[in-house]
Amino acid sequence: MIDLPYSLSWILFGISASAVCAIIFLSLLAVSTGMFEFFPPPSKDSWQHRTFMGLFRLFLYPMVGLSLLSFEPVPSAYALAQYGVGIVLLVTGFSLAFWITLQMGWRNAFGEKNGLKTRGWFSISRNPVYVATWIGMIGWGLLANTGVVWILLALWATMYLLAPIFEEPWLEQQYGQEYLDYKSHTRRFL
Repeated sequence: MIDLPYSLSWILFGISASAVCAIIFLSLLAVSTGMFEFFPPPSKDSWQHRTFMGLFRLFLYPMVGLSLLSFEPVPSAYALAQYGVGIVLLVTGFSLAFWITLQMGWRNAFGEKNGLKTRGWFSISRNPVYVATWIGMIGWGLLANTGVVWILLALWATMYLLAPIFEEPWLEQQYGQEYLDYKSHTRRFL
């Protein structure tokens, strides 16, 4: 007899892992060959933008389902601490990432040239959205408490670790010396 939740968990994991790996692969291919731009996409109406957004949704939505389906409770002696820290990190990290993205401008976050942001959170880090998201991911992992979700979160974290490699040449091209000056005195992450 087939254990449906177990089978569904592996299907969701496969879809999610394949999608994030496809994003990383297409980004690396674009940077290494120079044959096309992938991330950031050349425009909101481009196949690159539609592909990235579709793949990111194929990554994120199954991971949410997998987090609920494969949840493993923490032993009661540790549950309050782990879930408490998890909730604080999840809410703080993702709320901060969303807030910083809104301050930067939603379109600016997805490859439109709407001005280089260098103040506020961007004076501390060139990529504060990624740093804040990593905090949220740690919280997510603590709440989900399952290895397959941690693997997917690690892939997401890797994608955000690599993202500046894809974005920085574009930023240099768009903003020139202004970006080079900013880059010279502001760290990539922290």
